[in-house]
Amino acid sequence: MEIRPYITFNGDCNEAMELYKRAFKTDVLELMRFSDMPPNPMFVIPEDYQDKVVQATLKFGENYIRMSDCGPQQPPANVPESERVSIAVEADADITKHAFTVLAEEGRVGMELAETFYSPCAGVVFDKFGVMWNFSAVFSA
Repeated sequence: MEIRPYITFNGDCNEAMELYKRAFKTDVLELMRFSDMPPNPMFVIPEDYQDKVVQATLKFGENYIRMSDCGPQQPPANVPESERVSIAVEADADITKHAFTVLAEEGRVGMELAETFYSPCAGVVFDKFGVMWNFSAVFSA
């Protein structure tokens, strides 16, 4: 299981990545844009959102930070500061489902656990203390 910080940006994740790359002399290890998502009639990506970041990973020494832009269904101005930094958990599906369920008991689900194009089981939950957890089960080898 891996735990890492996750930062959500208000449409300026590309700019933030460039700043962090320059400041820390690092590279982007992973970059998925909204245009990389498979078509879904239930989740249409507007043309002006195609270049925004779904998920990116930067390496800082032996550490990693994940980051993304908020989704097009959530206008940038509406992402509260308290929801811009969260904790990403990458684990197998059993750990993901168990931890998500426990945290959701007295918390609030932001995104139900579901298969996505980047994970067999991903979801977002806010625990009873208001901490946002981004779960992403890893694909089995």
